[in-house]
Amino acid sequence: MTQALSGAAIAVVIAACWLLGRPRPKILRSTDASAVAALNRSQMELVLPRPTEEASSAEAAAQGTSPMALPNAADRQGRLQLLAQLERQFQQGGEPRRQALAVCRTWQHRDALPLIRRGLRDSDQQVAALAAEAMAHFRGRSSAAMPMGTQLTAAKPPRNVSRTR
Repeated sequence: MTQALSGAAIAVVIAACWLLGRPRPKILRSTDASAVAALNRSQMELVLPRPTEEASSAEAAAQGTSPMALPNAADRQGRLQLLAQLERQFQQGGEPRRQALAVCRTWQHRDALPLIRRGLRDSDQQVAALAAEAMAHFRGRSSAAMPMGTQLTAAKPPRNVSRTR
């Protein structure tokens, strides 16, 4: 009988310690999240840089059209001159590099792809963002491989399709 009582006493002590040691769930005092949102906004203002005049002018230059005339697809000499100028701007770095990528984005020509790809790997975040915007035009299926008037046909499944399902 003593062993049974001591076992029960130990079980009661363990249960009491377990119940008292558990973290109690905290009940929200209100469901109003406006104070949390205000705190988040104030902390984000401390972290995010404020737009300056030169940053806004860089964005305006990137959003606007370039002062130079962009050559059409048939003008090979004009394309080569523009690519050489863009390469020089890209080598200078900083603001000229951003301007070069803005021109690449508005030009949307296949010859600018090497510069755009190099811009994707650039350490400047603004350059990488401009390059990503310029690359968005080239995403998807290639239209150069298909002759005019042909339509895409659905690809046949492999012969062992029953094994893949």
